[in-house]
Amino acid sequence: MEISMKLCFIVVFTWISMTQVMGAKILPEKPSFLTICKRSDPEFGTCFAKNLQAAFFEWKSGVPGLKSIRSLDPLHFKRVTIKQGDQGNPISINMELEKAALAGLGGTAIDDVGSNGNTLDMKLKITIPSFKLTGDYKLQGNILSLALNSQGKAVITFDNAVLILNVQFKLNERNGYEFADVDKFQLDWIENGGIQFHFNNLFNGDKALEDGALALLNANWSTLFDVLRPSLSQTNQVVVKDIITKIFAYVPANYLMEE
Repeated sequence: MEISMKLCFIVVFTWISMTQVMGAKILPEKPSFLTICKRSDPEFGTCFAKNLQAAFFEWKSGVPGLKSIRSLDPLHFKRVTIKQGDQGNPISINMELEKAALAGLGGTAIDDVGSNGNTLDMKLKITIPSFKLTGDYKLQGNILSLALNSQGKAVITFDNAVLILNVQFKLNERNGYEFADVDKFQLDWIENGGIQFHFNNLFNGDKALEDGALALLNANWSTLFDVLRPSLSQTNQVVVKDIITKIFAYVPANYLMEE
């Protein structure tokens, strides 16, 4: 999967995943952890959110029988490329991560913040206490007066990330089952409680320079997040939409909801 956004910067995630949904294949039985939620119930949104959270936890190592999705925790990427700004800007980044992974998503909490069971317009808050992006990095650019040109191992830790998901489903019948197909989808990363950057070998092994640079980056994490947030939201939107679309094309809506 390749994602490219032409804002003032570009973030590209190449996700190791089969891109096709497995045709007419259907989850044969309703898992015990899923609850059938009544769409007419005022608490439908809460019930639906609990189902999503349970599915994410129970299937974090993969969805049984669905080969188009590998593990959800960690998520693996072949390549992550971040490009932002032009030379001369305070923040100008050209960074590539290979053999990348996102770990820690299994602790995700999902809450309803305004859903309508009749129209299947869902508004959900996604909270992730802590997760890490790791990989082999190559970095060039300028960040807050630092001139960087290095490569090595990277670990970027995000704390208390909050995202808002707005999704509308449309019910369709296939193979004798109803399925909730994704009709509209938007994901916004609205808050983050902290980011910790660690890049080894930033200055070819000069530990003093490396420690000073990392201290500057970590002290200014909020500024860096504000710059990257729109693109991070769009990148996550494409990845999460792909996952949800594939799961809901495989799991009949009959296992999740009824009138």
